[in-house]
Amino acid sequence: MQGELELPPGFRFHPTDDELVNHYLCRKCAAQSIAVPIIKEIDLYKFDPWQLPEMALYGEKEWYFFSPRDRKYPNGSRPNRAAGTGYWKATGADKPIGKPKALGIKKALVFYAGKAPKGVKTNWIMHEYRLANVDRSANKKTNNNNLRLDDWVLCRIYNKKGKIEKYNSVGVMDQKAPKFSDEAQFQHETKPEINMYGHDVLRNDQLYTDTSDSSCSEHVVSPDVTCDKEVRSDAKWNDLDFGPDPILGFDILMDLSSDDPFAPQAQYQPWQDMLAYLPKTF
Repeated sequence: MQGELELPPGFRFHPTDDELVNHYLCRKCAAQSIAVPIIKEIDLYKFDPWQLPEMALYGEKEWYFFSPRDRKYPNGSRPNRAAGTGYWKATGADKPIGKPKALGIKKALVFYAGKAPKGVKTNWIMHEYRLANVDRSANKKTNNNNLRLDDWVLCRIYNKKGKIEKYNSVGVMDQKAPKFSDEAQFQHETKPEINMYGHDVLRNDQLYTDTSDSSCSEHVVSPDVTCDKEVRSDAKWNDLDFGPDPILGFDILMDLSSDDPFAPQAQYQPWQDMLAYLPKTF
């Protein structure tokens, strides 16, 4: 762009508000020539703000345009702020430009992506400069266009974050989010182990549930045993682990052996020997 305009090296375009109104906007509205045509003429309200930087003649982080402005209603003086896939919304108070008499008015606007009034606020800002003390009544028709509110306004466009942010039609920033398949999502999932007394360690994937009987809850069936009827498992003494305590083991063993007539009598021998050496108290 700089080469097309034949701008000198080191040139920067950072005009003040007074310079924009006096040397650019006033001359444009009066059909006077501008020394360097650095501001492009475009219908700004037909585009989204992130489409404008590539259309500008010059700009690094700020872009300038001359744009017409239309009415929202044929018989009113309210401007139409719809633009592209969203709309511009005014913020703050208008600022007069020029002393002692104001020549222009500066208005700040924020772009909202989506349809009003539920649009999503973005970081795109516009400073709109228009001429002051201009008759904008609906009865005055210019160029046979009743919707035309201003032939030219000067607009400065920029992004608060200093980058080109794009939004879709529903107001969501266009960012490609990574997609994960179901297999990739659960491939690192570990299944808990189930410890059972008297059986090997089993995992969840080695068990299945039998839901053929709708009148009762689910039953867990071992893969090594298959049956047609429900199997009720009762606790058995042989399956219990009594632990390392020998006294507890002998007590239970004596209880079991007392009811078993076929148990060998040698199991009582250690206790009989100990009782033989105990002193008698009577």
